[in-house]
Amino acid sequence: MPIGHFEKEILTLLAGNRGPDSYIGGATVLNQSPDSPRTSEDIDVFHETETAVGRCSTRDMEALDQSGYRVDTLFRTPTFCRARVQKGAHATRLEWVYDSAFRFFPIEPDPELGYRLHFWDAATNKVLAGVGRGVIRDFVDLIHLHETRLSLGALIWAAAGKDLGLNPHFIVGELKRTHHHPEAAYASIKLTVQDAIHMQAVWRSALENAVTLFDEILLDAPNGCFFLDTEGHPQTPDATSLSDLTPHFGTPKGCWPRIVEE
Repeated sequence: MPIGHFEKEILTLLAGNRGPDSYIGGATVLNQSPDSPRTSEDIDVFHETETAVGRCSTRDMEALDQSGYRVDTLFRTPTFCRARVQKGAHATRLEWVYDSAFRFFPIEPDPELGYRLHFWDAATNKVLAGVGRGVIRDFVDLIHLHETRLSLGALIWAAAGKDLGLNPHFIVGELKRTHHHPEAAYASIKLTVQDAIHMQAVWRSALENAVTLFDEILLDAPNGCFFLDTEGHPQTPDATSLSDLTPHFGTPKGCWPRIVEE
């Protein structure tokens, strides 16, 4: 199960508190699919204002307390709150965070989560997280995205549009530098399949192919965007398909693509 049983219980309880200004993000969105390689063991709730962080964290804590959960605040600032939620033998971490409103797509309603960050925004955020920290869960999630959803190179190209201080080649260099995980690290997270050798081989190949994509296919293409097909789905361009794909850039609060065929 991609989302832990206890986490799913909490998400269901709090789904009514979610909305366009308080929505689920992070690995919960990426690991919602049944084919997820690992179990997400914490919950991230994103907000576009400091006020929303404080208001929504208080509201969620009250709802949990009233439902018999123990909630211990571990850390709080105007833009961030972390709490440990426990009931019986089960516990998890819940975080309420401030997040930029600059996105590729709008926030979406979700039958399980209430409201959530769009999948592709969660995916590009995962790329940026992988640059900023060398933790194995980012490594695992990025490999799964590469193998099942969109090439790592195409994700990196889009992610560069969320941070003007980064460019695709720099991101590749940082991912190479920060992600060297010993086999023992795989035991620290709940994986459905543990094959360190395969994953490391996929990682190296994905980064090599990303550089080839940048230097040979996207050399003159606009930076920091997804490339969408006629149905609005991100694709990895090649020499043949690039001219048929539509660049889609991020905007404040995100926007749905409008594909016009001439």
